[in-house]
Amino acid sequence: MNEPIHELDLGDLSLPDRHAQARAAIDAMAPGDSLMLVGARVPRELLHELLGEAPGRYEWSRLEGGPEGARVALRRRKSEGPRNVTLYLQSDHERLDAIVPEVVRLANEGSFAEARRRFGEFACGLGWHIDVEEQVLFPAFESLTGMTRGPTTVMRVEHVEIRERMQHVTAALAAGDAAATVAGLGALTGALGAHNVKEEQMLYPMTDRALGTPDAQEKLVRKIEAF
Repeated sequence: MNEPIHELDLGDLSLPDRHAQARAAIDAMAPGDSLMLVGARVPRELLHELLGEAPGRYEWSRLEGGPEGARVALRRRKSEGPRNVTLYLQSDHERLDAIVPEVVRLANEGSFAEARRRFGEFACGLGWHIDVEEQVLFPAFESLTGMTRGPTTVMRVEHVEIRERMQHVTAALAAGDAAATVAGLGALTGALGAHNVKEEQMLYPMTDRALGTPDAQEKLVRKIEAF
């Protein structure tokens, strides 16, 4: 059984060296392996290159972004078959949900630096998820169905509330307040739970049905992951 590659620190390497080292590590990945790319300038152009060269082979998630540092988790899929919107975005919900209990535990232990780091990963991922829905998925849904005042209107309103609840947790963590952090996470997950059910049981399946074919579904998934 192949062991996953855990981390590659690209540091302050030149662009050609970052590209070369990341490419070599990615090419060495076996199906099921994971790779963490870390550095001030993770080569985003390489990730898009991979999506073009081997569509459906890799999936990646932003854990941190910005000029001071970035972390990207890259996974090589065990199967390269076509994907649909429901499975792709539901999987991202599940990935994010799994982080919350860790933040609760860390806050209760008083490990606020690590709690802030893990919640930062959650907030980065959820921020991307919301943005890609509003800028890619929702317009596609509205174009396919003609429903411009239906589910996407409700989802956009709920996204505003979810972002506000994330800000409350960020403030509680910054203050080192465990009780407020746990309460804030409870309110956030409560809002997210109801929201995600609507997406997973209604919006995503409706999008897949409107797309019709596996090829069309995979094409939209690729557009989402390239965002």
